[in-house]
Amino acid sequence: MLAGNRFFLAFVICLALVAAPFATNAAEQGVTADSITIGAFGPITGPAAYIGLAGRDGAAMAIKEINAAGGVNGRKLIMIFEDDGHSPAKALAAVKKLVDDDKVFAIFNVAGSNGTIGTIDYVKEKGLVMFVSFASAPAVTWPFAKNLFRGGTTEVPRYGELYAEYIVDGLKAQKIGILSGREEYPKNEGDALTKQLQKWYGIAPVKRTEFNIGDKDFTPQLLELQQANPQVIAFFGNPAEAAIALRQAKELGLNQRFFVGTTMVDQGILTAAGPAAEGISGFALIPLLPGSSDPAMKTWRAKWTAEYPNLPPNRPNIFDVLSYADMYVLATAMRDAGKDLTTPGLIDALEKLHDYKVGPIASPRSFSTVHHIGNLRLQPMQVKNGEWVQVPWESKRPSDILERYH
Repeated sequence: MLAGNRFFLAFVICLALVAAPFATNAAEQGVTADSITIGAFGPITGPAAYIGLAGRDGAAMAIKEINAAGGVNGRKLIMIFEDDGHSPAKALAAVKKLVDDDKVFAIFNVAGSNGTIGTIDYVKEKGLVMFVSFASAPAVTWPFAKNLFRGGTTEVPRYGELYAEYIVDGLKAQKIGILSGREEYPKNEGDALTKQLQKWYGIAPVKRTEFNIGDKDFTPQLLELQQANPQVIAFFGNPAEAAIALRQAKELGLNQRFFVGTTMVDQGILTAAGPAAEGISGFALIPLLPGSSDPAMKTWRAKWTAEYPNLPPNRPNIFDVLSYADMYVLATAMRDAGKDLTTPGLIDALEKLHDYKVGPIASPRSFSTVHHIGNLRLQPMQVKNGEWVQVPWESKRPSDILERYH
């Protein structure tokens, strides 16, 4: 009997040793009695620094406000930020450092699509929540992964749907030209528009030309488009590239209307392109642009200016607003997950958020157990008299993209 007890005791000890690494779920790393550490990454150097710098600053301002109000169930939020240089390889290295060395609880992603695609497989493998604020790369939310969420931006195929419907039904164009970059984000949007034009309207672009990130001369591509004589030219790239292309188009005598991707629907392009931006249209990811005279945006902008009084013109931009709002989304879900914060609890709390928004400056975010695309609503805008103004147009076609999740 004594030997049997010794055997049973040895079995229990062995079982405890085996289970020990799992006694505290790896997803609970970064959570202490008084703090929650979040890892964040995005480009603060390189051609897309305007995204990452704004993402970092907007999130930091939200965290300061959240902590001042008592934090998340009594815990203060801490953010560790890494630069990805707009590179998939650097983004992966940044996330590995945050997860393996810094032991963060969750990842807040303010990278572009180019950086994001380098991290997705690794994050899926690790199982920590990654909340993506900006990147529209389809792989974030399709195929569906339980631990990946998309916030203020939306999925590229949804861009394709809205772009195609607005250009054909709103701008009454049948002949469409596309000028897009070869990197992940602009290529994806050009592909999505091309696919949706064919699917819904049986239309193929009359001409599609491409450029490399950082190009400063778009004359060859513009001349090819001019020869094809489209009614609308859709441009997908970064604001600096768009500003140059718009100015060069005017110099070459192209009078076609320009439609631009969401990253360019911002005050910065008005400053950079000047009069050449007049008449361009596109979709905004937020209901109120930072330059809006709406009282809610003016109040928020005043808070931002007080926090960052010495930053350059054209800030805050849309990415400041997006990351600010999305950090509140993530913090709200952490609060709803309860005092015993775990990754499964955070996922469950995020999936229960419906039409949550931090205020009039933000679009509502909704998730479900079926899909994690937080925002399917975009606001059409057009430049009139040197200002972005809302266009009274609404999509009438039901979206196809949610069907695949069922």
